[in-house]
Amino acid sequence: MQDTWQAFLLQQGATIKDDVIDFDTSALNLKETALISPLSDFAMLAVEGNDRHLFLHGQLINDLNLIDQPAAQLSAWCNPKGQLITNFLIINTGTSYLLIFKRELKAFVQKRLTMFVMRSDVTINDISESSPLLGLANTSDLAILDENIPTEPGAVYAFDGLIIISHPDGSGRYLLTGSVEALINQLNVLKNQFMLVGSLIWSLLDILAGLPWITSATQEQYLPQMLNLDALKALSYKKGCYPGQEVIARLHYRGQVKKRLQLINTSQSLTVGDFIYLKESDNKIGTVINSGPHPDGLCYALAVIESDKINEPLFADTKCVHDVSIMELPYAIDA
Repeated sequence: MQDTWQAFLLQQGATIKDDVIDFDTSALNLKETALISPLSDFAMLAVEGNDRHLFLHGQLINDLNLIDQPAAQLSAWCNPKGQLITNFLIINTGTSYLLIFKRELKAFVQKRLTMFVMRSDVTINDISESSPLLGLANTSDLAILDENIPTEPGAVYAFDGLIIISHPDGSGRYLLTGSVEALINQLNVLKNQFMLVGSLIWSLLDILAGLPWITSATQEQYLPQMLNLDALKALSYKKGCYPGQEVIARLHYRGQVKKRLQLINTSQSLTVGDFIYLKESDNKIGTVINSGPHPDGLCYALAVIESDKINEPLFADTKCVHDVSIMELPYAIDA
């Protein structure tokens, strides 16, 4: 973490351990409190050069032609088998593409993506330290920043050395990035109206939004439809070739998506890779992708579960002590 940025956060009352940022959130109302979170668990790569569009369009699963002007979308990168290497939030700034994804995958993704540049006029640089990322939620009015902040999902707006993104997942949240100096200047204003929270709170908001994130534990295991990336408009069936396209298209056109991401909660603490079980059985019918504690005392998670089992009694353990409830996702999934 950049030294000036870390020092500023510590002055605001943060506790930082292994780059994980936390604040006192005892007064937090998750649904109503205007909050702002330094997102230290995400990396950001800047893809620049005259061939940046052509290069990324041929690698990622979404149609970059849909954001030929400054805008943001959800997308992902797959191996030739159609399995997810990572998923991204991708931002067209007009001069570069910014790829936002889980920090633990940064070295792997940057190295592997660079392998495919070859003779293209493309550079891929890690700007995670020089351009920290903030998340904003429960924002009723952002005129304190600028009168022209957009509200349409995926909209991008630049002002005062910063870029603000209306989150393309449609959750009403925002992302804010820019230089350390510009972010500190804005946070000194925002902190009077927003509660500073740690990245775990933001991860919980992603879970409640039904937005999964690939981590090192789940790399190259799932097809995009299994993580609802089609429902999240992060997948195009019309754009043409990219790694894994044939496998992904076949799954779509033959209607064989037998596992889907579900939003669940349970009294049992869950971690990535934990299994979901049928009643009185050690039959594993689901796997946890992301999880986090909720202020209501339960653990909320996103789990890939066999679709024909979701109406049966499910449990987080083989002894049927901790039952699992499946909650409604905030978006529709095509049958």
